Amino acid sequence: MRELVILGADSTMVAVLRSFFGRERWDLTLQCQRFDVWPQEDIFHDPMHTDGGVHKSAHELLRPYLNTHRRALVVLDQQYGGELPAHEVHDEIVARLSQTGWGDRCEVVVIDPELEIWLWQDNPNVERALNFSGGSLRRHLEGTGAWPADAPKPTEPKETIQALVRQRSLKTKVVYTRIADSISVHGCTDPSFELLAGSIRRWFPQEAGA
Repeated sequence: MRELVILGADSTMVAVLRSFFGRERWDLTLQCQRFDVWPQEDIFHDPMHTDGGVHKSAHELLRPYLNTHRRALVVLDQQYGGELPAHEVHDEIVARLSQTGWGDRCEVVVIDPELEIWLWQDNPNVERALNFSGGSLRRHLEGTGAWPADAPKPTEPKETIQALVRQRSLKTKVVYTRIADSISVHGCTDPSFELLAGSIRRWFPQEAGA
């Protein structure tokens, strides 16, 4: 039995997750016990079931893994739930997974509103991934009104990062994976990321003295 399978909502989300779990010591980053995870096999998406398809069909997409993996994670954006509140999307998917046979061996992470909320930090690694060299990116975005001085993230995370990507003729997936490969987990305080990290720590607690 493999330890964990992760279903993402689309190829960009899967690329970000694969980049994170491709870190040399992601277990130290998450402060959990090391376990085998093969990013190219254990982290996947179904091109025929993106967006709302994951909301409605995650239990069917994960059914083939019931006897090959001990635990399952589903990760999707809140907007994929037909604009339902994140907690309702979470509860509906968990209920269907449990009925399918996963029981308490699963968790659903609904990012509210979107994946980009995980990527934003006042961090030099974010600036490097975006090829930004004009001083502090945060100060720059404060000046444009995109990142209020008293806010932990830009007001419109996706629109802001996409605008920077376009201005520099970068590739979205490349930028996102570079950020995921380098930013601090402790700098991400979003509740959905805390749920992901907390679930993994609960399932794979760090050994005493590690």
